[in-house]
Amino acid sequence: MNTHKIDALIDGRHLYGFLSGEGEPVVILDAGLGDHSHVWQNIQLEVARFAKVLSYDRGGMGQSDKAPIPRTCKDMVEDLRQLLHAADLRPPYILVAHSWSGINARWYANQHPNELAGMVLIDPVHEDKYARFETILPEERAARMWASVKDPSKNDENIDRMASIRQIKGNRQVFDFPLIILTRATDTDEMNIIETSLQAEFLKLSSRSQQYFSKHDDHYIQNSEPGLVIDAIRQVAGSVKAKGV
Repeated sequence: MNTHKIDALIDGRHLYGFLSGEGEPVVILDAGLGDHSHVWQNIQLEVARFAKVLSYDRGGMGQSDKAPIPRTCKDMVEDLRQLLHAADLRPPYILVAHSWSGINARWYANQHPNELAGMVLIDPVHEDKYARFETILPEERAARMWASVKDPSKNDENIDRMASIRQIKGNRQVFDFPLIILTRATDTDEMNIIETSLQAEFLKLSSRSQQYFSKHDDHYIQNSEPGLVIDAIRQVAGSVKAKGV
């Protein structure tokens, strides 16, 4: 696979992306909180066989320079858009997001709906999960959870999770692009059951949504069942091309 490195200068800091494959629309791979582009290496290799695909390192992750902190989904989406502009990659895009980055992806769609042609959410975080966790956790453990969630310094990217949750809750929309939600298998743990059951609500985000379940109870579906992720991306890309977007 031939990969082209992209270097975008944003407010004096370097943001790096890695581009491979050919064709339109461009597939964007957005890693979960604390991860960077290397987590997509095997997925990018396969997707590049049928699409142009971009993975990238958010500010302060991988090879990219540190960004001002704390950060919100709004900040991260604007960085991504500047990277895409620097690489002359024009919309619409297919956005593939894992875990917390599902919130970033939804913010992108809310703010710039005409720039997205489709979306794949891989075991995405639902903004209500912490409130639901609180209902089953002992009081002391719930207090520790909230202290961590509310403090940006307690996560690897200094993300202000509460501010990001307010942003996404303040602007919910319904789209008509193809959307696939990939959900890990549910085990008997109550918190896992809450997380996986909440993901069904994402089906309401689009009139053209589908949900598939992994055979494994692994949050990193792109590692434990990469074929499911690749097939989902191929399906969305096929739907977009069939519609002529």
